[in-house]
Amino acid sequence: MNPLEHQSSLTCANCGSTNVGIRPVRSAFWQDDRLVVVEDIPALVCGACAEQFYDDSTVVGLDLLRGEGFPADKAHAELRVPVFSFSDRARAKSGP
Repeated sequence: MNPLEHQSSLTCANCGSTNVGIRPVRSAFWQDDRLVVVEDIPALVCGACAEQFYDDSTVVGLDLLRGEGFPADKAHAELRVPVFSFSDRARAKSGP
């Protein structure tokens, strides 16, 4: 039995809704100066406010991935991510 299955009657700590279900989610983590994305994380997600909760075994699994340093050779895929500078926008708004 999936450890999350017995928790499906939880109440959301954020909004109090009982509309909480199991869904796979995606999350981003910083590893030193590298941004990594982990997909298919089993989570309890509130249908009312979208708050996400992880059970203990999921947290341990994420900690183990982090402890391994998210090795590039084990990555499922790679994403290309644009990087923006807020200070560039501020300078553009203030003019020369």
